[in-house]
Amino acid sequence: MLSLLAASLPFHTSPEARLLALQCVLRCDRSGSVTLPRGLVHGLNLGSIGPLWQQLLDARWLHTVAEACEGFHTQLNDPLAGLPGRGPRARAAHWVWVHSSGVSVQTADAAARLASVMLLAHTESALENGAADSHMLARMCGVALHELLATTRELLDYGVLESCSFTSGEDLMWSWPDASPRKRPAR
Repeated sequence: MLSLLAASLPFHTSPEARLLALQCVLRCDRSGSVTLPRGLVHGLNLGSIGPLWQQLLDARWLHTVAEACEGFHTQLNDPLAGLPGRGPRARAAHWVWVHSSGVSVQTADAAARLASVMLLAHTESALENGAADSHMLARMCGVALHELLATTRELLDYGVLESCSFTSGEDLMWSWPDASPRKRPAR
């Protein structure tokens, strides 16, 4: 789903808007309708939310956005909206929220929080390390390759990652600290 989401958003879509879009697609119903509670949006720590909605509207990824007492209601225009399995997607949305706003990354910028979610999603569940094509990861995060490298350095500085390096020229390889609470949910 992360690859499809990355392909459906323009490259210039900010990491903050991508985190918001990820919550929308994981929480929408079969018709693509979703209401994001104010507390959840605030908990994402994305800053001013208006410009993020506008990015998604300009990309024609959303049809409408309306602010209501309970939160923000929107209608997705995206082909991912009709995916079945609302229960598993809702659990995945909660998992993304927890891991993009956890103690280890809560002071990091949105690009670092999005990158940590993408890296965790590409981590082998039995191991505490992962590897993936660096260009693909950069595209999923909506950043240039050199920005992804800077972001992974930031994750190293925060202690979120234990190590991160290139292998085979194009692949990025990383490992999580042994005591890391950042484990993938059981499937």
